[in-house]
Amino acid sequence: MSMVAGTIVMINDGMPLYLVKYVGEIASFLTVKMHKHAGDTALGTLLRAMQKDFDINNLRLDELDSINVDNQIGSLYVFNIVEPIEMLPNNGYKFVEASSLHSLLETVDMSSAPKLL
Repeated sequence: MSMVAGTIVMINDGMPLYLVKYVGEIASFLTVKMHKHAGDTALGTLLRAMQKDFDINNLRLDELDSINVDNQIGSLYVFNIVEPIEMLPNNGYKFVEASSLHSLLETVDMSSAPKLL
């Protein structure tokens, strides 16, 4: 079983804000488990999970990176939005400046190729 992660970037006053999900004080990217036997792609698995809370027709894939999730390298999909998101679901999601996400952003591995499943 592999993990796949995603975030949405929104620009506010020239500053990028990243969508994270808070559980208590801990911020993380949206992560979902990908079961290889299900025959789904990593991107398809992530989009299916995101469509519960977001209009996926409003998203455009911008970047694909690697991320260390539970000591495994997984894919991190970064999306831009077409129209601003006015309201977030009330389940821990928040747009946060990168300067507030130092430890989370350290899990992004720019030196390795993304894992395409």
